[in-house]
Amino acid sequence: MLVKVFRKVYWYTPLILIFIGVFLWMDAFRDPATAMAKTGHMNAPLFKLVQTVSFDYPLTSLIASFVLLMVQVFFVNHIASANNLTDRYSALAGLVYLLLMSSFPAMITMHPVLFSNMFLLLALNKTLKIYDEQQFMPEVYNTGLMVAIAGLFYLPVLIFVFFLFFSLIVYYQVSLRSVIASLLGLITPFFFLGIYYYLLDLLSERIAVLSIIVQPRLVSLQVPDTIELLGILTLAFFSLIAFARLWLVYLQEKPIRIRKRIQVLFLLFIISVVSYLFAVNLIHLHHAILAVPLSIALSVFFFDLKRKMLAEFIFGILLLFILISRFTLL
Repeated sequence: MLVKVFRKVYWYTPLILIFIGVFLWMDAFRDPATAMAKTGHMNAPLFKLVQTVSFDYPLTSLIASFVLLMVQVFFVNHIASANNLTDRYSALAGLVYLLLMSSFPAMITMHPVLFSNMFLLLALNKTLKIYDEQQFMPEVYNTGLMVAIAGLFYLPVLIFVFFLFFSLIVYYQVSLRSVIASLLGLITPFFFLGIYYYLLDLLSERIAVLSIIVQPRLVSLQVPDTIELLGILTLAFFSLIAFARLWLVYLQEKPIRIRKRIQVLFLLFIISVVSYLFAVNLIHLHHAILAVPLSIALSVFFFDLKRKMLAEFIFGILLLFILISRFTLL
Protein backbone atom coordinates (compact mmCIF):
# COMPACT_ATOMS: atom_id res chain seq x y z
CA MET A 1 0.00 0.00 0.00
CA LEU A 2 2.74 2.47 0.96
CA VAL A 3 4.72 1.85 -2.22
CA LYS A 4 1.60 2.56 -4.29
CA VAL A 5 0.84 5.76 -2.36
CA PHE A 6 4.37 7.15 -2.61
CA ARG A 7 5.03 6.17 -6.21
CA LYS A 8 3.38 9.48 -7.09
CA VAL A 9 3.37 12.85 -5.33
CA TYR A 10 -0.05 14.20 -4.46
CA TRP A 11 -0.94 17.38 -2.60
CA TYR A 12 -1.16 15.45 0.67
CA THR A 13 2.09 13.47 0.26
CA PRO A 14 4.27 15.98 2.18
CA LEU A 15 1.74 15.95 5.02
CA ILE A 16 1.91 12.14 5.26
CA LEU A 17 5.72 12.25 5.32
CA ILE A 18 5.67 14.83 8.11
CA PHE A 19 3.10 12.77 10.05
CA ILE A 20 5.28 9.63 9.76
CA GLY A 21 8.29 11.64 10.90
CA VAL A 22 6.45 13.03 13.93
CA PHE A 23 5.27 9.53 14.84
CA LEU A 24 8.83 8.15 14.71
CA TRP A 25 10.18 11.09 16.76
CA MET A 26 7.28 11.29 19.20
CA ASP A 27 9.11 9.84 22.22
CA ALA A 28 11.94 12.38 21.72
CA PHE A 29 9.47 15.28 21.64
CA ARG A 30 7.94 14.03 24.89
CA ASP A 31 11.31 14.17 26.67
CA PRO A 32 13.65 16.45 24.66
CA ALA A 33 16.28 16.77 27.41
CA THR A 34 16.82 13.00 27.56
CA ALA A 35 16.82 12.73 23.77
CA MET A 36 19.45 15.46 23.46
CA ALA A 37 21.63 13.78 26.08
CA LYS A 38 21.95 10.66 23.87
CA THR A 39 24.41 12.36 21.55
CA GLY A 40 27.19 12.87 24.05
CA HIS A 41 30.29 14.97 23.53
CA MET A 42 31.66 15.31 19.98
CA ASN A 43 34.98 16.77 18.81
CA ALA A 44 34.06 17.72 15.24
CA PRO A 45 34.48 21.53 15.23
CA LEU A 46 31.18 22.62 13.67
CA PHE A 47 29.05 20.12 15.58
CA LYS A 48 30.80 21.04 18.81
CA LEU A 49 29.78 24.63 18.12
CA VAL A 50 26.18 23.57 17.52
CA GLN A 51 26.17 21.55 20.75
CA THR A 52 27.40 24.53 22.75
CA VAL A 53 24.28 26.45 21.78
CA SER A 54 21.76 23.61 21.68
CA PHE A 55 22.05 22.04 25.13
CA ASP A 56 20.45 25.06 26.78
CA TYR A 57 17.41 24.78 24.49
CA PRO A 58 16.67 21.04 24.09
CA LEU A 59 13.15 21.29 22.66
CA THR A 60 14.06 24.05 20.19
CA SER A 61 17.15 22.13 19.10
CA LEU A 62 15.16 18.92 18.68
CA ILE A 63 12.55 20.69 16.55
CA ALA A 64 15.32 22.25 14.44
CA SER A 65 16.88 18.81 13.96
CA PHE A 66 13.54 17.36 12.88
CA VAL A 67 13.04 20.20 10.41
CA LEU A 68 16.54 19.56 9.02
CA LEU A 69 15.67 15.88 8.60
CA MET A 70 12.47 16.72 6.70
CA VAL A 71 14.39 19.12 4.44
CA GLN A 72 16.70 16.22 3.62
CA VAL A 73 13.70 13.94 2.98
CA PHE A 74 12.37 16.29 0.30
CA PHE A 75 15.86 16.92 -1.08
CA VAL A 76 16.45 13.17 -1.52
CA ASN A 77 13.25 13.06 -3.58
CA HIS A 78 14.59 15.90 -5.70
CA ILE A 79 17.95 14.18 -6.27
CA ALA A 80 16.33 10.91 -7.34
CA SER A 81 13.80 12.52 -9.67
CA ALA A 82 15.93 15.37 -11.09
CA ASN A 83 18.59 12.88 -12.15
CA ASN A 84 16.02 10.55 -13.79
CA LEU A 85 16.58 7.70 -11.35
CA THR A 86 12.89 7.59 -10.44
CA ASP A 87 9.76 9.15 -11.82
CA ARG A 88 9.82 12.93 -11.44
CA TYR A 89 6.69 12.77 -9.27
CA SER A 90 7.77 9.90 -7.00
CA ALA A 91 8.23 10.34 -3.23
CA LEU A 92 9.58 6.86 -2.53
CA ALA A 93 13.18 8.00 -1.97
CA GLY A 94 12.13 10.48 0.70
CA LEU A 95 9.97 7.91 2.49
CA VAL A 96 12.78 5.34 2.58
CA TYR A 97 15.28 7.98 3.72
CA LEU A 98 12.97 9.04 6.56
CA LEU A 99 12.55 5.44 7.70
CA LEU A 100 16.27 4.67 7.55
CA MET A 101 17.19 7.87 9.40
CA SER A 102 14.74 6.93 12.15
CA SER A 103 15.55 3.21 12.31
CA PHE A 104 17.59 3.29 15.54
CA PRO A 105 16.67 5.18 18.76
CA ALA A 106 20.13 6.82 18.87
CA MET A 107 19.26 8.67 15.65
CA ILE A 108 16.14 10.28 17.14
CA THR A 109 17.93 13.37 18.34
CA MET A 110 20.31 16.06 17.16
CA HIS A 111 23.43 14.18 16.09
CA PRO A 112 26.46 14.93 13.88
CA VAL A 113 25.53 12.59 11.02
CA LEU A 114 22.22 14.41 10.58
CA PHE A 115 24.11 17.64 9.82
CA SER A 116 26.80 15.84 7.85
CA ASN A 117 24.25 14.11 5.62
CA MET A 118 22.88 17.47 4.47
CA PHE A 119 26.22 18.30 2.89
CA LEU A 120 26.73 14.76 1.62
CA LEU A 121 23.42 15.06 -0.21
CA LEU A 122 24.56 18.36 -1.72
CA ALA A 123 27.83 16.68 -2.74
CA LEU A 124 25.96 13.75 -4.30
CA ASN A 125 23.62 16.05 -6.22
CA LYS A 126 26.55 18.01 -7.64
CA THR A 127 28.48 14.85 -8.48
CA LEU A 128 25.54 13.35 -10.37
CA LYS A 129 25.33 16.51 -12.48
CA ILE A 130 29.03 16.52 -13.45
CA TYR A 131 28.35 14.17 -16.38
CA ASP A 132 26.02 16.70 -18.05
CA GLU A 133 28.19 19.78 -17.42
CA GLN A 134 30.47 21.19 -20.09
CA GLN A 135 32.34 23.29 -17.52
CA PHE A 136 32.41 20.89 -14.61
CA MET A 137 35.38 22.27 -12.61
CA PRO A 138 33.17 24.49 -10.38
CA GLU A 139 31.06 21.43 -9.51
CA VAL A 140 34.20 19.42 -8.69
CA TYR A 141 35.42 22.20 -6.39
CA ASN A 142 32.00 22.59 -4.77
CA THR A 143 31.73 18.83 -4.19
CA GLY A 144 35.08 18.80 -2.41
CA LEU A 145 33.92 21.80 -0.38
CA MET A 146 30.68 20.04 0.63
CA VAL A 147 32.59 16.93 1.72
CA ALA A 148 34.92 19.08 3.84
CA ILE A 149 32.04 20.89 5.56
CA ALA A 150 30.32 17.54 6.17
CA GLY A 151 33.58 16.35 7.77
CA LEU A 152 33.62 19.35 10.09
CA PHE A 153 30.34 18.05 11.51
CA TYR A 154 31.39 14.38 11.51
CA LEU A 155 35.07 13.62 10.91
CA PRO A 156 34.81 10.10 9.36
CA VAL A 157 32.96 11.63 6.40
CA LEU A 158 36.23 13.08 5.12
CA ILE A 159 36.89 9.69 3.53
CA PHE A 160 34.21 10.61 0.97
CA VAL A 161 36.76 12.67 -0.91
CA PHE A 162 37.65 9.31 -2.50
CA PHE A 163 34.04 9.12 -3.68
CA LEU A 164 34.67 12.26 -5.70
CA PHE A 165 37.95 10.96 -7.14
CA PHE A 166 36.42 7.63 -8.20
CA SER A 167 33.35 9.39 -9.63
CA LEU A 168 35.62 11.43 -11.89
CA ILE A 169 37.11 8.14 -13.11
CA VAL A 170 33.61 6.78 -13.83
CA TYR A 171 32.81 9.94 -15.83
CA TYR A 172 36.19 9.81 -17.63
CA GLN A 173 36.82 13.33 -16.30
CA VAL A 174 39.84 12.63 -14.13
CA SER A 175 42.80 14.92 -14.78
CA LEU A 176 45.35 16.89 -12.85
CA ARG A 177 43.06 19.95 -12.97
CA SER A 178 40.04 18.06 -11.62
CA VAL A 179 42.07 16.45 -8.82
CA ILE A 180 43.53 19.84 -7.82
CA ALA A 181 40.04 21.43 -7.92
CA SER A 182 38.62 18.74 -5.63
CA LEU A 183 41.57 19.04 -3.21
CA LEU A 184 41.23 22.84 -3.13
CA GLY A 185 37.55 22.44 -2.24
CA LEU A 186 38.46 19.99 0.51
CA ILE A 187 41.24 22.18 1.92
CA THR A 188 39.40 25.52 1.89
CA PRO A 189 37.35 25.14 5.13
CA PHE A 190 40.32 23.62 6.98
CA PHE A 191 42.54 26.48 5.84
CA PHE A 192 40.28 29.08 7.46
CA LEU A 193 39.70 26.85 10.49
CA GLY A 194 43.47 26.46 10.89
CA ILE A 195 43.94 30.24 10.78
CA TYR A 196 41.22 30.65 13.42
CA TYR A 197 42.87 28.09 15.74
CA TYR A 198 46.30 29.62 15.11
CA LEU A 199 45.09 33.09 16.12
CA LEU A 200 43.70 31.58 19.33
CA ASP A 201 46.94 29.64 19.89
CA LEU A 202 44.98 26.37 19.78
CA LEU A 203 46.32 24.88 16.55
CA SER A 204 48.57 22.16 18.03
CA GLU A 205 45.96 21.16 20.59
CA ARG A 206 43.15 20.88 18.03
CA ILE A 207 45.27 18.90 15.56
CA ALA A 208 46.12 16.44 18.34
CA VAL A 209 42.44 16.02 19.27
CA LEU A 210 41.35 15.52 15.68
CA SER A 211 44.08 12.96 15.01
CA ILE A 212 42.98 10.84 17.98
CA ILE A 213 39.44 10.49 16.59
CA VAL A 214 40.26 8.23 13.64
CA GLN A 215 41.09 4.82 15.15
CA PRO A 216 39.68 2.00 12.97
CA ARG A 217 40.68 -0.77 15.40
CA LEU A 218 38.16 0.53 17.95
CA VAL A 219 35.32 -0.52 15.66
CA SER A 220 36.10 -4.18 16.36
CA LEU A 221 35.47 -3.52 20.05
CA GLN A 222 31.85 -2.54 19.43
CA VAL A 223 29.47 -5.40 20.27
CA PRO A 224 25.87 -4.68 19.19
CA ASP A 225 23.02 -6.32 21.11
CA THR A 226 20.64 -8.74 19.42
CA ILE A 227 18.10 -6.18 18.21
CA GLU A 228 20.74 -3.80 16.86
CA LEU A 229 22.47 -6.70 15.13
CA LEU A 230 19.13 -7.60 13.57
CA GLY A 231 18.84 -4.03 12.28
CA ILE A 232 22.36 -4.14 10.84
CA LEU A 233 21.68 -7.45 9.10
CA THR A 234 18.45 -6.00 7.71
CA LEU A 235 20.32 -3.03 6.22
CA ALA A 236 22.91 -5.42 4.77
CA PHE A 237 20.27 -7.69 3.22
CA PHE A 238 18.28 -4.90 1.59
CA SER A 239 21.48 -3.23 0.40
CA LEU A 240 22.44 -6.48 -1.31
CA ILE A 241 19.14 -7.08 -3.08
CA ALA A 242 18.73 -3.43 -4.12
CA PHE A 243 22.18 -2.95 -5.63
CA ALA A 244 22.27 -6.46 -7.11
CA ARG A 245 19.05 -5.82 -9.03
CA LEU A 246 20.16 -2.35 -10.08
CA TRP A 247 23.42 -3.73 -11.41
CA LEU A 248 22.11 -6.90 -13.06
CA VAL A 249 18.69 -5.77 -14.32
CA TYR A 250 18.08 -2.02 -14.13
CA LEU A 251 21.30 -0.91 -15.86
CA GLN A 252 20.84 -3.16 -18.87
CA GLU A 253 18.04 -1.11 -20.40
CA LYS A 254 19.10 2.42 -19.48
CA PRO A 255 20.99 5.10 -21.45
CA ILE A 256 24.63 5.75 -20.66
CA ARG A 257 24.02 8.81 -18.45
CA ILE A 258 21.72 6.78 -16.15
CA ARG A 259 24.24 3.95 -16.03
CA LYS A 260 26.97 6.35 -14.97
CA ARG A 261 24.77 7.80 -12.22
CA ILE A 262 23.92 4.36 -10.86
CA GLN A 263 27.63 3.52 -10.85
CA VAL A 264 28.31 6.73 -8.91
CA LEU A 265 25.54 5.80 -6.46
CA PHE A 266 27.14 2.38 -6.03
CA LEU A 267 30.50 4.06 -5.36
CA LEU A 268 28.87 6.18 -2.67
CA PHE A 269 27.49 3.04 -1.05
CA ILE A 270 30.90 1.30 -1.11
CA ILE A 271 32.61 4.32 0.47
CA SER A 272 29.80 4.45 3.06
CA VAL A 273 30.54 0.84 4.03
CA VAL A 274 34.31 1.45 4.17
CA SER A 275 33.72 4.52 6.35
CA TYR A 276 32.57 2.21 9.17
CA LEU A 277 36.27 1.60 9.82
CA PHE A 278 36.49 5.18 11.06
CA ALA A 279 33.33 5.24 13.17
CA VAL A 280 35.25 4.53 16.43
CA ASN A 281 32.50 4.27 19.09
CA LEU A 282 29.73 5.87 17.03
CA ILE A 283 28.48 2.79 15.16
CA HIS A 284 24.96 3.43 16.46
CA LEU A 285 24.95 6.80 14.65
CA HIS A 286 27.08 5.83 11.69
CA HIS A 287 24.26 3.71 10.23
CA ALA A 288 22.72 7.01 9.13
CA ILE A 289 25.52 7.44 6.58
CA LEU A 290 24.12 4.46 4.64
CA ALA A 291 20.75 6.20 4.38
CA VAL A 292 22.01 8.52 1.62
CA PRO A 293 22.86 5.94 -1.07
CA LEU A 294 20.54 3.20 0.19
CA SER A 295 17.37 5.34 0.18
CA ILE A 296 17.81 6.19 -3.51
CA ALA A 297 18.83 2.64 -4.44
CA LEU A 298 15.81 1.14 -2.64
CA SER A 299 13.44 3.69 -4.16
CA VAL A 300 14.68 2.76 -7.65
CA PHE A 301 14.38 -0.91 -6.68
CA PHE A 302 10.75 -0.58 -5.52
CA PHE A 303 9.78 1.75 -8.34
CA ASP A 304 11.23 -0.52 -11.03
CA LEU A 305 9.70 -3.78 -9.78
CA LYS A 306 7.01 -4.80 -12.27
CA ARG A 307 5.14 -6.98 -9.79
CA LYS A 308 3.52 -4.44 -7.49
CA MET A 309 2.41 -6.96 -4.88
CA LEU A 310 5.98 -8.20 -4.57
CA ALA A 311 7.17 -4.61 -4.09
CA GLU A 312 4.59 -4.08 -1.34
CA PHE A 313 5.56 -7.35 0.35
CA ILE A 314 9.30 -6.60 0.36
CA PHE A 315 8.66 -3.04 1.55
CA GLY A 316 6.47 -4.42 4.34
CA ILE A 317 9.34 -6.63 5.52
CA LEU A 318 11.71 -3.64 5.50
CA LEU A 319 9.21 -1.53 7.44
CA LEU A 320 8.64 -4.30 9.99
CA PHE A 321 12.34 -4.71 10.77
CA ILE A 322 12.85 -0.94 10.98
CA LEU A 323 10.00 -0.61 13.47
CA ILE A 324 11.40 -3.50 15.52
CA SER A 325 14.84 -1.87 15.64
CA ARG A 326 13.34 1.53 16.34
CA PHE A 327 11.01 0.67 19.22
CA THR A 328 12.46 -2.47 20.79
CA LEU A 329 15.73 -0.70 21.66
CA LEU A 330 14.00 2.06 23.65
